[in-house]
Amino acid sequence: MTESTATVKHDTTVDFGCIELTGALVHDDENRVLELELDDGPEPISISLQDYGLTPEPGNVFIKDWSEHSGLTARLERAGLVKPVHALTVGPFGSTAYEVQVTL
Repeated sequence: MTESTATVKHDTTVDFGCIELTGALVHDDENRVLELELDDGPEPISISLQDYGLTPEPGNVFIKDWSEHSGLTARLERAGLVKPVHALTVGPFGSTAYEVQVTL
């Protein structure tokens, strides 16, 4: 990541539902990536929807709301880390993803 476009919030705990992890929350706006940097490597929070021709607006990322990330957007919003912009339906199973504004 290029430091010029990355925002970091250290000692951040993210509630993934089944587990809570604490690390440095990094938002790389240039690449539209949000991840939690842990001692054993990054834990991705955002997803790319470029295969569907979708790119989030500057300052935003996409977060999936299915499988192991079900409810993640709401938990991140309650923690004051993101603000949902709108929901999208994607993929062959009509899954929900959210475009969120990162508010680190």
